[in-house]
Formats: sequence, structure tokens, C-alpha cells
Amino acid sequence: MTRRDKPQEPPAPRPTARHRTALLLAAGLLFGTACAAAPQVSTIIVPAPPGGPIDRVARLLAPELAAALGHPVLVDNRLGAAGKIGVQAALRAPRDGRTLIAVSPSIASVNPVLDKAPGYDPLNDFDALGIVAANAGVVAVRADLPVADMAELVRYAKAHPGELTYGSFGIGTSLHLQSEELLRTLGIDARHIPYKGEAQAMNALAGGEVDLMLYATAPIVPLVQSGRVRALAATSSQRWAMLPEVPSYAETGVPALRGYQYHSWVGLVLPAGTPAAARREVLQAWQRALASPKLRQSLVAQGFDPASGDPAEMQRTIAAEIARHRALLASGRIKLD
Repeated sequence: MTRRDKPQEPPAPRPTARHRTALLLAAGLLFGTACAAAPQVSTIIVPAPPGGPIDRVARLLAPELAAALGHPVLVDNRLGAAGKIGVQAALRAPRDGRTLIAVSPSIASVNPVLDKAPGYDPLNDFDALGIVAANAGVVAVRADLPVADMAELVRYAKAHPGELTYGSFGIGTSLHLQSEELLRTLGIDARHIPYKGEAQAMNALAGGEVDLMLYATAPIVPLVQSGRVRALAATSSQRWAMLPEVPSYAETGVPALRGYQYHSWVGLVLPAGTPAAARREVLQAWQRALASPKLRQSLVAQGFDPASGDPAEMQRTIAAEIARHRALLASGRIKLD
């Protein structure tokens, strides 16, 4: 038989509808298997720069939460617009329980009061998981300011009206509001000098550019210990473990501070509308993470007081702070320009 005479092979049969269905089912099973095998990852969006209190807490929490969830947890700093960019990005993400938001009073109770269009409502758009840590700190002054305690600070301010300055993390931040509320409580005034973040403000205090900071957290400790700044009072009713020699507000002898305190804090929320099953999974992992002795020890080592992590308590705290900040704004002390 010649090559020309070789019989032609019959054409391949066209797939029937049944065959096509089988192929599609097989492809779907393979795709589903691949998706199921893909690693799950959760993300904590931090609407603040690296290095600040909210970022430090999120980075301590992430590995403990990852261990409880059984998959990686990443920290994603989304900066800009006083935290609004990060929050709005999180609220646009799929509501599947894999995107969480680390928040502080600046995000949860300051922006919604000072900003006419923050783009979110913390009482309705956030599903609170709980507060993980409270920020402890001190009232601190430059080393050569001639005051040794809070009573002397009050007397100095009244004897030198309009002369004192204080630093903050920026206009409209929680530290700005905390500082003005404390000044109002003490019956004194100081001029606000805003900086871009905690580190700049503390360096300005250490360098004598400003006279005081009214809520300085853990990074202030080496500055106090080296004598570059002076701590006058712990900003609560109890002494701070990192600077135990500094008296609490209640111990200063200033009558206005006897029952006064203002805690800053860091907490975690889900976007509202996360399905119940996904929320339950995250909440259970959250509670296991908070029970970790390692996390609690790490928080204390960085100057934080571990909190209960109770969702209802966080919701009440946010509502109470919003009311507190509205009252402060109504007093006329807050200048936003």
C-alpha cells in the first residue's frame, strides 16, 4: 500500500452535550480544589503611620491572632486624611471577616465629631471586637521649664499667660483634644504646636521647641530617664509601671485632677455587615489571642495596659467619647486652623 493509498483516520468525534457537561463539572471541581487549597490571609488595616501606638499594638496582636485563626495575619498601614483613607479602604473590602481595622479614639470618636464628612459612622459602620490595650502615659515638660510638679505648672501658667506651648501629633488628633480638655480642667491655657506624628512631637519637647506634652506615651521613657524631659504626672488615677516614681493625677494634690482621667486606647473592629459565621470565627480567635500571656506581657513591656477586649464595652466607650468630644468642641477651645 502506498503512502497515498493509506486509509485516512476518521475524524475525532464531536463532544456531545453530555460530554461537555462532564468536562465543565471536572473543570469546576479542579478550580474549587485549587481555591480551597489557596492559603487564607487576614489583614489588619492600620489607618496610621508605623511606629505609633495603634501600629505597635496591631503588630503585637497580629501573630497571636494568626495562631488562633490558623492562617497569616498581615498589618497594612494605610495613611492619609487623618485615618479616613484606611478606614474607607477597609469598608470597601469584601465583608468576609478577613479585613479588620485597628482603631483608636482619633479614628472612632474624634474624626466623626470634628469632620463633617468622615465617610463612616463608627457606631453603625463598625462591628466592635473590643479594646485590646489602653495607652498609659505622663504629662511631661522640657527639662529647663522651672516647674517640678503639676501644682507648679498651674501656677506658672497663670503667672505667664499666653507663654506656654504644647506639642501634639497634629490638628484634630485625639492628643489635641485630650490636651485641650486637660488645660480646661486645670483652668490654664497653652498654645498648640502640631507636629507630624508622635516621634516629631517628642523630639520637639526634648529639644525645647515646646514647653510640654500633655499625654506622652512609652517613647517618652528614655527621655525622662536621661533627664532630657521631666515627667510631672501619670495620666490616670494610678501610677504607670514604666515610670513608677511619677505620681498619678490623684496624687498630685491638684483638686481638679482628683477624679480626672482620660485614657487613650487601641481596639479592633470588623466592618459592619460581616456574616455571622465569619464574625463568630474572628471573635473566637480574638478572645483566644487576648488570653495569651505572651501578648499581655508584650503590651506591658511597651507601656500599654491590657484591656478586656469586650465588644459591648468598646461600643459604650466610643459612644461616651463622642459625647465628650462634642462637649469639648462646643466649649470653643478646639481650633482647627
